[in-house]
Amino acid sequence: MRTTATILSLVAALTVLSGASFGGEPPPALQRQEYDIPLARLSVSFDEETNNFDKVKVSFGDEPHYAQITRLDDMYTKVTRDGRERSMYPESPDLAFMISTFEAEQLDQVCETLVESLKQFEANLQKEKWGKCVYFDAYFPKFLKGFYYLYCAARNAPSALPRWACIPDSLFDVSLTSTKSDERVNMWRTRDDYAVRLRIAARELIYQTGVWRKKELQNTKRDTMVSYGVDFEKAYSLFVKIYFNLRTQ
Repeated sequence: MRTTATILSLVAALTVLSGASFGGEPPPALQRQEYDIPLARLSVSFDEETNNFDKVKVSFGDEPHYAQITRLDDMYTKVTRDGRERSMYPESPDLAFMISTFEAEQLDQVCETLVESLKQFEANLQKEKWGKCVYFDAYFPKFLKGFYYLYCAARNAPSALPRWACIPDSLFDVSLTSTKSDERVNMWRTRDDYAVRLRIAARELIYQTGVWRKKELQNTKRDTMVSYGVDFEKAYSLFVKIYFNLRTQ
């Protein structure tokens, strides 16, 4: 049985390394190898006046239907031939810190796509398929940033995850020609045991995501006043730390 000690041991084993150096020259470009990445689509919106987080739009694959998760009221929009059918899921402000049934359903589906993508990613790391890893990096950081806001919105807490787990835009490009992706993947493959650490973190996140889904997201008999996501939050934060080689406490 896994415990938080498993995660803490990973933290202790992790040596934070500086980015790979290539003699002052840009890292060699890697050939992208395209493949199907099953991640949910997460689009974050901000209030134009305050620039504060507003909502996250959640959709899957090519389907036109989508959910909107906010810190309070949520909405699901079903697109039909006759137009758009909207269903509202209001939350009481004093209870919005709890993950509602609707939010649990959406998070569970999003987590399913995360787990499947992580399994592919971990296998590609193991087999040293760097072309697929660098292709993955064109999409994954944006998903992680969207997931950060989605999780915090569902918990109605801006610090439900560590602030540093909200990836700054400066660390990635949504581009298949990004030198940031090249540099990141080249660092993974050239630093001793770094890819192994990343694989361990990915496997731990896969495991803890599964536990959290069963305990909270899929459990209709759960105590809604209790958070079951502590170990998931630690595994997620550790994975982000290793993936981006972040210097954090």
